[in-house]
Amino acid sequence: MKKLLFPITLIFLFLTSNTFAQDKVVDETFWVGGVCGMCEDRIEKALDLKGIKMADYDHEKQELHVVYKTTKITRKQIDQALNAVGHDTATSKATDEQYNNMHGCCKYRDPNAKSCESGDDHEDEDHDDED
Repeated sequence: MKKLLFPITLIFLFLTSNTFAQDKVVDETFWVGGVCGMCEDRIEKALDLKGIKMADYDHEKQELHVVYKTTKITRKQIDQALNAVGHDTATSKATDEQYNNMHGCCKYRDPNAKSCESGDDHEDEDHDDED
């Protein structure tokens, strides 16, 4: 019985160490289209997902800093979550329908879109019911 215990223990340790080794945490920063505080809130809320440790969007630089576990979520899934709420990323683009669901001042693709007033985070407005 002792002769079998040692090899079984080695196999168990080998398998568990490989499982833990694959639990990679990625820390990256990339471009995401957005122009205001409301975009920032929407982007960060969209990334409140399993596997994402931290998401911080800077709308002035149009950069997202995200830390995530690759065993729980992929970069492609992150891009899809952002596209779903209307935001383009460095590697994927929201559909026109997804993009058009955003408030008028969040239209980062349109150079003629009305801009957000300084300090206006749209707290008092209901942007879900666009004309």
